[in-house]
Amino acid sequence: MNKKIISNRKILIVLIFIFVLVQANTVVAMNDDKIESLLEKHIKDSNLPGIATGIIKNSETIYLDTKGKDGYGDKLTKESPMFIGSLSKSLTALAVMQLVEKDLISLDKPVKKYIPYFKVANPKLSKNITVHDLLIQKSGLSRKKSVPSSDYNNTLKERVKALSTMEEVTENGKEFHYLNDNYNILGLLIEEVTKKSYASYMKEHVFIPIGMKNTTANISDIKQKNIYGYTNIFGFSKKIKQRVPRYDIPSGYIVSNLEDMNKYVSFLIDPSTEILSKESIKKMRMVNGNSDYGMGWHITEVNGLKLIEHSGAVPAFSSHIGIIPETKSGYVYIINKNHLLYNFVHTYDKLNGNLLKIIMGEENFEHFPSIWVIRIASLVILILALKDIWMTKKLIKSIKSKKDWVKESVKSLILLVFLSFGLPFILKNVLAIGFDLKIMLSYVPDFTILLLIAILIQVIRFIVSLFHIIRKNYKCDVQKG
Repeated sequence: MNKKIISNRKILIVLIFIFVLVQANTVVAMNDDKIESLLEKHIKDSNLPGIATGIIKNSETIYLDTKGKDGYGDKLTKESPMFIGSLSKSLTALAVMQLVEKDLISLDKPVKKYIPYFKVANPKLSKNITVHDLLIQKSGLSRKKSVPSSDYNNTLKERVKALSTMEEVTENGKEFHYLNDNYNILGLLIEEVTKKSYASYMKEHVFIPIGMKNTTANISDIKQKNIYGYTNIFGFSKKIKQRVPRYDIPSGYIVSNLEDMNKYVSFLIDPSTEILSKESIKKMRMVNGNSDYGMGWHITEVNGLKLIEHSGAVPAFSSHIGIIPETKSGYVYIINKNHLLYNFVHTYDKLNGNLLKIIMGEENFEHFPSIWVIRIASLVILILALKDIWMTKKLIKSIKSKKDWVKESVKSLILLVFLSFGLPFILKNVLAIGFDLKIMLSYVPDFTILLLIAILIQVIRFIVSLFHIIRKNYKCDVQKG
């Protein structure tokens, strides 16, 4: 009897174990299904070619997968090389803090101490900008007065020397102004202090120790990978080769993949003191005065919890990392597509918000068909551009009097000045978008081309108007003579 009871108990225990195991697997599958469904909806809403996503909750990876295609039309995988954009900045900041711990760099010392030839337009600012100013984006320099893009083959040293004509917008240490060149200077700082290339130091002291074996900052390796991504052309995906400004690697052009970036997120959640001390990590995550920026990170709060996050964007790729250290949770995604208009229709905000809800245990996801807004807006602007061309042709045939030609020349000149100087001024000084033609053609090629066409139309109108005014004057003079 006792043996039978014991046997039944064993069977019952086994059945309970199997039931629990099945239930656990069911829960994981349900979570996976919800995440899959969520990502598929975002792909559809924003017409995304591919997205690589890693989600860690309570120190465990609950999702690590890819959806869609890579730049060659093949399946996007966890090993597919992708640009991480400005997520590169946090890795550069980490390397700088390592050198601070080794007493090779002091945060409060001027950059000029380590890079003697460093200078900007203002000699006083050149002497005053500190390493800490660069890390927290308070150097006094800004995209509002940025110097044009350098030759893409220029080294860090050549780019930093090109900043010698750059004017400040404020004193150092006063205001937050996001600028890639702050971190390019830090990349050069690493080279000057260690006497190694930025790529070599990062590989040896940052990438390999974290476990990011397929991550590189080496320009030769990056070019060899021949990476393609996508942009929008009036709301439709267009494959493009991602060009790489060599000098911009420390601030935005490190290449990684989903597996490596998930390891980086895991490190950020539970940092190894062998790589960087807890005290240095804490410093990196401190807000500084009138901004929410630490060292390579934006630091905010969500539901009373500290959120450490940063986005990344290059012409053909976009990315984001979000970490909640207190719950040991975080996420990363890399999308092999980018376009400036995605920022205005909240494509990334919605995705970030929904992935944040997953790690916080919420399910009230929000979606928005952003691609249709872009397509409709594109169609309207295209119609207006075609109408402008048609009206120009009609105008040239219909205007007869000198007075009308004068009016037309003035109107064309005003529009020409606005499109050529006024609009760039607004973009640069109001919206803080660095208006560099090379950059605009990369990040928003379709609308930049339309802008150039619009400028050309006004030039033609002005020249034709001027021609007819001169012609009318000539006729008038002949008649008087």
